[in-house]
Amino acid sequence: MPARLPVRTLWTGALAAALACTPVAAQNAVPAGVATALEAGGYASVPMRRHGDAHLTVEMRVNDVPGVFILDTGAGRTVIDRAAQSRFDEGRAAVAGGVATGAGGAGVAIEALPDSRLRIGDYRDEAFTVHVMPLDHVNAAFVRRGEAAVDGVLGADVLERGGAVIDYPNLRLYLRNPDAGRGAASSSPSISEQR
Repeated sequence: MPARLPVRTLWTGALAAALACTPVAAQNAVPAGVATALEAGGYASVPMRRHGDAHLTVEMRVNDVPGVFILDTGAGRTVIDRAAQSRFDEGRAAVAGGVATGAGGAGVAIEALPDSRLRIGDYRDEAFTVHVMPLDHVNAAFVRRGEAAVDGVLGADVLERGGAVIDYPNLRLYLRNPDAGRGAASSSPSISEQR
């Protein structure tokens, strides 16, 4: 006669099986009203796309030129790949911007293009300093995996300035325009007020 499993073990197994069949988006659903509250608070909703299996990209414009940028919360600065610089720099020479240090290595010279215009969906920053550095190691890795190269990296400088909210289940990035908080009519969104 086979051994009997305790009822608790059976219920735990049934629950695990049910959760395994539930789509991830349903398990991590964003509460209703969050998007409405963010948009009412001056946030722009920007679509994100999956790039391979681990990265998210956004389409953005630097100096009115469109490009595809990897969203990287760990990158301190928004950078353009040096190989794509001539598309975005409007013929201006970049100025020295220091030395980059990060997970990808250290001691890489980085340049800056001050007074650039940045647009990500309805998010605007008309006096933005975008940085330039070689991203050939990043793009080479993408190409080896059969993925498209990118024009740059959207970093924490923009994410922080825009008060970024990342909605992974719905592939949306919310950014608040730098001037949205100015004036008496503007206020930060309150999620609890939307419930």
